[in-house]
Amino acid sequence: MVPLRTIALDETHHVEVGALPEALVPDAAGFEALWALHPDAFHEIKMHGRLVRTPRWQQAYGADYRYTGNTNRALPLTPEMEVWLGWARETFDPRLNGLLFNWYDGAEGHYIGKHRDSDINRIEGSPIVTISFGEERVFRMRPWRGKGFVDVPAVPAGVIVIPWDTNRAWTHEVPAPKGARGRRISITLRGFYR
Repeated sequence: MVPLRTIALDETHHVEVGALPEALVPDAAGFEALWALHPDAFHEIKMHGRLVRTPRWQQAYGADYRYTGNTNRALPLTPEMEVWLGWARETFDPRLNGLLFNWYDGAEGHYIGKHRDSDINRIEGSPIVTISFGEERVFRMRPWRGKGFVDVPAVPAGVIVIPWDTNRAWTHEVPAPKGARGRRISITLRGFYR
């Protein structure tokens, strides 16, 4: 079992942070191979009734991900992705079955704005597990319709777990980089009904 540290957000909500086992962390060549998987085009989402390109590349694997009026159609899992999924299922929740990759290029100013992950077709009670590779970035938690924030470092080979209730009460984001010029890949694992 991976040792986890709990970060309290308020009296009833928290996130947990830990590290991916060293044997599952890609080396420099492995990171480059993962980076090469990013799509040529940016995914489009619906905001305020119009389609907007995401300021990063995205691709679902294993299970479609429906959010913001669009569906990110899943590609098949690679053997390496199967290993990460198997580890996360054994460590956190056996119902996890879908991965969403986000590729962030700091030199291009890539980010993700504050949001709560969609519950559409997600297995109730299942957590959101994010694995980070590459440059460290800020993973910012904000109370939904509230003030203030808590910054959680998204470190290389780090793992951040957002419980179901925390996702409903708090938003999360990776702000536009200030001084970040490198590349980051995040792999978010969720559980979906089939």
